[in-house]
Amino acid sequence: MRKRRRRNKKKQAQGFVFPVPLALFLVMVTVTSMTYLWMHGRCEAAGVRIQRLEQRQLQTRQQLLDEQLKWTQMRTLSQVRAAVKRHGLDMTLAPNHRVVQLARPGSLDEPIAYGEVARLDPVH
Repeated sequence: MRKRRRRNKKKQAQGFVFPVPLALFLVMVTVTSMTYLWMHGRCEAAGVRIQRLEQRQLQTRQQLLDEQLKWTQMRTLSQVRAAVKRHGLDMTLAPNHRVVQLARPGSLDEPIAYGEVARLDPVH
C-alpha cells in the first residue's frame, strides 16, 4: 500500500485566476477606446471653433462690402460737391497753363494719366 500525500492548502491558489493575455487585451481595448474618445472630443471642439471663425469671416466680409459701398457712394461727384459746399470751400479747376504733369520714374517722355499717383522714387 502506498502512502497518500496530503496537499499543502497554503500553497494552493485560492479564488479565481484571471488569464494574463485576456487582461492585456482588455487593457489595450480600454486605452484605445479612451484615446479615440479624447481625439473625437478634440476634433469636435476644433470643428466648433472653425465654424465660429467662418461665421466671423462672413460677417467681416459683409462689413467690408458695406464700407466699400459707402466709400464709393461718398466719392460720387454730387457727394463731393455737396461736401465742398457744406464746408464752405470755393474750389475751381486750375487753368491748363497752371497744371504740372510729372513723368513716370521709368520714362521721362510719358506724362502721368489723370488720377494716377506719381511716385518720385530714386532710380536704382
